Amino acid sequence: MTFSSDVLSIERAGAVATLWLDRPEKRNALSRAVWQAIPEALDDLAADDGVRAIILAGRGKSFCVGIDLADLGGGSQAGEAPSQAVANLRQLDVTTRFQKAVSAFAECPLPVIAVVHGHCLGAGIDLITACDVRVAAADASFSVRETRIGIVADVGTLQRLPKVVNAGHVAELAYTGRDIDAARAEKIGLVNDVHPDFDAAYAAARDMANEIAANSPLAVRGTKFILQRGEDLTTEQSLLLNGLYTLVTSLQSNDLREAVKAFLEKRPARFTGT
Repeated sequence: MTFSSDVLSIERAGAVATLWLDRPEKRNALSRAVWQAIPEALDDLAADDGVRAIILAGRGKSFCVGIDLADLGGGSQAGEAPSQAVANLRQLDVTTRFQKAVSAFAECPLPVIAVVHGHCLGAGIDLITACDVRVAAADASFSVRETRIGIVADVGTLQRLPKVVNAGHVAELAYTGRDIDAARAEKIGLVNDVHPDFDAAYAAARDMANEIAANSPLAVRGTKFILQRGEDLTTEQSLLLNGLYTLVTSLQSNDLREAVKAFLEKRPARFTGT
């Protein structure tokens, strides 16, 4: 494993890796350095055959308070560009790189479980909606904050939140920018479960990640692949892709043979991901 960063850290326990947002002094506000490090960290974890599931969590008092506006303000300003057109293109490039960083969670072949505590604001919602599963501590609060600071959310929330909660809740959260607590987030389906505190939420995420890791890695990765690709396909197209993918992967795998053998021998299967 070669990844190292001052703004993210990785801890591994068995087949589960935790990717920590590691700017506790800034309540994990997302700086340019964080945006740059996220895809690198996820690529490193996905390439590690020993990792089968990922947890995303934040150090300190909050999961993430959104984009680090002070850091963002330190970049090139429109007046420094030779024209407004060039300034706009530079800003579009920044936005696109931020979008790609968030999309890295959705595109990661491994399942990602987000653990939310404290504040989850603005770009924090972008992050968790790109993850596969979300759990929260009772002190968590959530807000699609962008309309309250005069901008349109443009890093993924407006694209992914409608796939997590229904249209009425999306509209309410996005238009008002209001904060909701963990209980409301669970009620509308933004999070799977709420736990008494961060330690309990993280422990629950670890249990879920270990349960995932005990399954065939090929089958888990394949399942995420079909779920993600199927979003943009018709049912018939997704079924065809599903059938072809299964034919050339899991049906030909040592993991399937091990599953059958373990069933006949009445013992837990020991999957190798081959």
